Amino acid sequence: MTPALVPMLGLPSMGERLPDLVTSPGFVPFALLVSYVAGAAHAVAPGHGKSLAAAYLVGSDGRRRDAAWMAGSVAVMHTLSVLVVAVAWTFLSLSDLVRLEALTASLQLVAGLLVVATGAWLLRRRLRDAGGHGHGHGHGHGHGHGHGHGHGHGHGTQTIERTETHTHAPVRRRPGAVLLGISGGLVPSPSAFLVLVTGLYTGRAALALALVVAFGLGLASVLYGVGLAALAGSAWLTRAAGSHRLLGLATRVAPALAAVSLTLLGCAVTALAVTTLLG
Repeated sequence: MTPALVPMLGLPSMGERLPDLVTSPGFVPFALLVSYVAGAAHAVAPGHGKSLAAAYLVGSDGRRRDAAWMAGSVAVMHTLSVLVVAVAWTFLSLSDLVRLEALTASLQLVAGLLVVATGAWLLRRRLRDAGGHGHGHGHGHGHGHGHGHGHGHGHGTQTIERTETHTHAPVRRRPGAVLLGISGGLVPSPSAFLVLVTGLYTGRAALALALVVAFGLGLASVLYGVGLAALAGSAWLTRAAGSHRLLGLATRVAPALAAVSLTLLGCAVTALAVTTLLG
């Protein structure tokens, strides 16, 4: 979705009106639905980890469970982040110690460093796999025959023994998916933050927390859908690579490029956070 279409659909205004749901006497299921849709709309807006999710899943030869782990990690981390910051802001006078912009930029810096670490780990694994394949072939069999008819003769034949070994680097997708999901949910949404703060001030903390959870689920649903789309595209490219030379080359190069892209995106997020902190 392009940025120009977002205001036309009223998606930002939906997020801005979330705090009103905490104090309104309306139906709770409706409020939860609105919060879920607002979270999905938040994820549809430019940024918010969609490119990171796609790059990681392509670069790591991910599966559906990796996309699910990543999306689930985003939802859990976002909820915890909003909860911790809102409680500290309301009851521990965190606002007297640090500005909200500086706090958000600090969390963004940590998130960016996590992305850089994930991308560097993935790129290192790709380079190791590319140069670490070794094959030794061998199999062996022997047989012998003996016959006795008043005389005996025996013969045995033995072919060259052959052993076959394959060495592959261990594949660990899930930790990387969780780490990237944590980085994606580390920075709390302003709308979700205001929802929980409003609930804490008005004595409706349980409803506010439920709305924040619904918001995180909406966010995770979009990221999971993006992950499935990335996996489907990668699978199609792999199937089509057999009949097209260029597609075959793209299939071999894409994971490494995805790892590089993930690292560069993490560097960009880190640089933006540092600029904000120093500005």
